[in-house]
Amino acid sequence: MNKSPKLLVSERSKLPEAPGVYLFFNSKGILMYVGKATSLRSRVASYFRAPGKNGPTRAIEEVASEIAHIEYHETPTVLEALLLEAKMIQQHKPPYNVLLKDDKSFLWICFTADEYPRVVLVRGKDLDLSGAGKLYPKRWGPFMSAKMVRQALDLMRKIFPWSDCFPDQKRPCFNAQIGRCPGVCTRAITPAAYKKILARMAMFLNGKRNSVEKNLHMEMTRAATAHDFEQAALLRNQLFALQHIQDIALINQTDDEAPPSNLTVNPFKRVEGYDISHLGGTGMVASMVVFNAGEADKSQYRKFEIKGFTKSNDVGALRETLTRRLAHSEWPLPEIFFIDGGEGQVNAIVKLLKEHGVARPVVGIAKGAQRKNIRYVFDRRNVALDRAIRLYGHIFVKVRNESHRFAITYQRKKRQMRDFGKN
Repeated sequence: MNKSPKLLVSERSKLPEAPGVYLFFNSKGILMYVGKATSLRSRVASYFRAPGKNGPTRAIEEVASEIAHIEYHETPTVLEALLLEAKMIQQHKPPYNVLLKDDKSFLWICFTADEYPRVVLVRGKDLDLSGAGKLYPKRWGPFMSAKMVRQALDLMRKIFPWSDCFPDQKRPCFNAQIGRCPGVCTRAITPAAYKKILARMAMFLNGKRNSVEKNLHMEMTRAATAHDFEQAALLRNQLFALQHIQDIALINQTDDEAPPSNLTVNPFKRVEGYDISHLGGTGMVASMVVFNAGEADKSQYRKFEIKGFTKSNDVGALRETLTRRLAHSEWPLPEIFFIDGGEGQVNAIVKLLKEHGVARPVVGIAKGAQRKNIRYVFDRRNVALDRAIRLYGHIFVKVRNESHRFAITYQRKKRQMRDFGKN
């Protein structure tokens, strides 16, 4: 690990607005506390607020009173900040991390010693029992937030499909059916092949993300050369998932205490969200919602009755909607156009904006089951936009949900009026 930058407490405003781990040292150079953050600058600033609703707790005030300097490690994602925090707490056992919570109640991620090792969460007190080392030969922790570590495991399972079941079952388990268990339950995978997956997961848990990416790329190339295209595609998907971690669930969680209030503020002054609604291709309408500084501004909402299409065509309907919206030069342009849709919709709007000479980024959320998919579609070469999505993705989800609600409401009202006219 690279040497961490060192700052005096008075220099804390120089901390980056990025995920990472911060370390508090006292005047004697003793490490007192380790914490993780969605935004290092905002999180550290919260320790020095006046007491109150969003101010520090009493225990945190005690920590802050002893800080002489701060060190930090920036991480690509909140997930990796969570893992690094646990690793540093285990290595250094800072006194205030122990005081703030009983370390026996901390959770550890463990691999069991089975033929097909299971991935399980174990309490610290259970790891102290005689023989626990043989039951759980590999372990990572401690993790202070049970909810956060469970969501972290769920996120990792999309990249490294692991098992928590036993082999020799008659039917595949539910997770095997959705691709989150490689088939341990029915022995659809050999122990050796399964342990390869766990070896990559272990590397990731140890903070060696780059090594995991190189390993996946090498295995993918090897499989393609051997004409095992199914395995090559599987590895390619795992590599893509690793390189595009969207840890929004973790971003929405708290640190040890309530997060600073300004973490919920959208850095963009104006975001416009769009959605199309129809019933089997009939009664097609569109919504435009506006969020300013992360809050809905309903006075600027607009609705459109789609005129150019008589059957389902979401891409065409969006083009019509944005064309009509851009005709209103009196409406201020947003900093981001946000689309409820995938690559097809986003690409169509990017092209439309270029045609109109509008230089604004476009972001989409691809639809998923029960609209819970949070796969963002955007130009990933835009580093600033990528970071904003990771930090403030919960705001974009609110924009998506509100544009959908507004479109559905308008579509239903039009249908009710049409039905009333027939009676």
